Amino acid sequence: MTKRIGALVALAAVVLATCGALAGCGPKPPCAVSTTQVDASRDACVKSQADLEKARNDRSALETEVSRVRTEIAELEPQPAALADRLETLKKGSGR
Repeated sequence: MTKRIGALVALAAVVLATCGALAGCGPKPPCAVSTTQVDASRDACVKSQADLEKARNDRSALETEVSRVRTEIAELEPQPAALADRLETLKKGSGR
């Protein structure tokens, strides 16, 4: 019986060693992401940042333009009232 147990243990050791060797370290698996994909992603990120900076500059320029136009409108708003008063004066003077 001890010979049988010893043989069984030896067989189990051989099977485990064989399985370990078969499932052990093999060649390194290829990397899922290549360097060209990384470079392409980095380039896309740089382009996006440049686009964002351009959009911010454009927005700043538009806000400046809106501010200038609002100032012009504020300067011109009192004129219709003054012109209406002048028109009334001219109408009264012409006999209408």
